[in-house]
Amino acid sequence: MKMALIQDGSIQETAVLPSFSAKGLKPLLPVLARYINNLLDLYNLRADDLDGIGASMPGIVDSKNMKLLTVYEKYEDANSVDLIGWARENWDVPLVLENDARCALIGEWKYGKGQGYDNVAIMTLGTGIGTSAVIEGKVLRGKHFMAGVLGGHFILDWDGLQCNCGNRGCAEALSSSWNLKTICQQFPEYEDSRLSQAGDPDFKLIFEHAAEGDEVARKIRDHCMEVWVHAIANLIYAYDPEIIILSGGVMASRDVILPYIRRRIKAFGWAPFDQIKFEVSDHFESSALISAEYLVQSQSDKR
Repeated sequence: MKMALIQDGSIQETAVLPSFSAKGLKPLLPVLARYINNLLDLYNLRADDLDGIGASMPGIVDSKNMKLLTVYEKYEDANSVDLIGWARENWDVPLVLENDARCALIGEWKYGKGQGYDNVAIMTLGTGIGTSAVIEGKVLRGKHFMAGVLGGHFILDWDGLQCNCGNRGCAEALSSSWNLKTICQQFPEYEDSRLSQAGDPDFKLIFEHAAEGDEVARKIRDHCMEVWVHAIANLIYAYDPEIIILSGGVMASRDVILPYIRRRIKAFGWAPFDQIKFEVSDHFESSALISAEYLVQSQSDKR
């Protein structure tokens, strides 16, 4: 879990603590409060200096009533925890809750590579695939708060691998870290490959082995990149962005991924793909954190 003290779009201080997700969220609230108070103490701030708290969580988030509607593996009690009451009780400030991919998008749109654009989409590549979009200057949320954030569950192969959402052939199931071992095992040569002997696969290992000439690693790498390309094409068809921002830990291999995407995306039809910019986030570790200030201010403006 990451926390930050934000002022004027800039991170003043950060703190990181283990997620302890198996214990649930409610028992962790006193620990979170202590960490937040420590951040305030570092800058000689009091509770009444705090404008609010922005919280980013995976899953479908009702950002009107500040409730988590679906639980995504971690913190199975999260949708029953009164976070608004917790923030009021401890600091007498509002708390704004939002989906994590949407937070990453807002951080990029307001403070990163998306600045100056009214139509922006993001794809984060890490444990899973996160997406979100801004259309004509408005964050896309939809009637049921699902709009934009489920690009990782675009179904690319209806008879494909089982996804953790219950469907088959989702982009996540075909090309993300949580399912990478199963993905590798779809390649018959994998079990006898140097890549297999190196231990449980991750994207860092796959890209390294591919760069060293390992043919099996290259095939797996290219398969995953092809899935990302098709998911991005769906984002473009759905949201018509001016710019797509790529983020997440997998983009450590940006020198391979970005040229591949730019080259392959031109093969698709209908959309003016040559007019769409592709950029890599400069601060994918912090963009969701930075969004907290915008979320709190936007909520205050509605009152």
